[in-house]
Amino acid sequence: MADIANLRPATRPSIVDYVSLRNINLHFPAAPDPWHRPGKSQPCTAAVKLSYSSAVAAANADDVSLSLDYGKLYRRIETAVRDSVKPQDGGRLSQAAEVTLSNDVRVIAGLIASCGLGLLDETIAGVRRMDHIQAYPESPSRRRASQASRRLSGVSASVPKNFQSATSPEVLNDMFGECEVLLHLPNAHLRAEGGLSFRTVQTWVYADDSASLENVVESSRQVAIVEQEFRVEGIRCHCILGVNSHERIEKQAVIITLDFRGSGEVAWASTFLNTYQEMVRTIAEVKSGKHVLPNGGSPCYFHRSHSYDGLWQ
Repeated sequence: MADIANLRPATRPSIVDYVSLRNINLHFPAAPDPWHRPGKSQPCTAAVKLSYSSAVAAANADDVSLSLDYGKLYRRIETAVRDSVKPQDGGRLSQAAEVTLSNDVRVIAGLIASCGLGLLDETIAGVRRMDHIQAYPESPSRRRASQASRRLSGVSASVPKNFQSATSPEVLNDMFGECEVLLHLPNAHLRAEGGLSFRTVQTWVYADDSASLENVVESSRQVAIVEQEFRVEGIRCHCILGVNSHERIEKQAVIITLDFRGSGEVAWASTFLNTYQEMVRTIAEVKSGKHVLPNGGSPCYFHRSHSYDGLWQ
């Protein structure tokens, strides 16, 4: 396997198409429930955005097989998620599997992203196989399929190490694939009325040591997480706000949103998942707009919070 430091994504094509699925309703133990019980099902809404290049080939060839089937994508996600929470032998999941599924929302998000990128890979492979279809003169559709496949086969010319390919945007590019997954758990925390959201972006990456596109795809393609985001919305706390004496008599309700964004590294995301329950509880019980962290750390200020009377930074 190539060293992680040498893995690079392909250059983003000039034309990128998207397949988006929104409001996929799931109900499974994706994270601890509001009462901190692992393994308990709770509502979860998923959205998927699969980016690839390009659907122009399907339009030019008038061949739907050159495009991505969003129905297949939905069914694949539904099946994968359902199978992930039940053992293959019909018994119970192992304790380790239950803990992983019910405590780490990244597991399900990664599973969904794998479904998207897997479907894209299979679609590209199917287009490649069309090159072997015998083109009969009496079958215009087969002629078009063979022509489209020959166009696609032409992209196996050599590419620079930085993958800045000059291939036509009409080609279904087998170098670029990206999947963004958003999970929303509205009941993840009793103190957060907007719940917990997790977003991840995963893409194909390659070892920067090959000059041939075919060699790159066949020998060094991997999937890497390039971005992660956790968002906790609707944390309500009551604080004394203002500097005038009459403003300091009554507390005001403040609604706070926490937004944590970072790279695909495991450490910081794991730290968030292990601490956000206590973090939200501490913020909800804060007595003023400035608070000293429980571990004795420096004071922190709320960002992107607001009161009913206006916006507070």
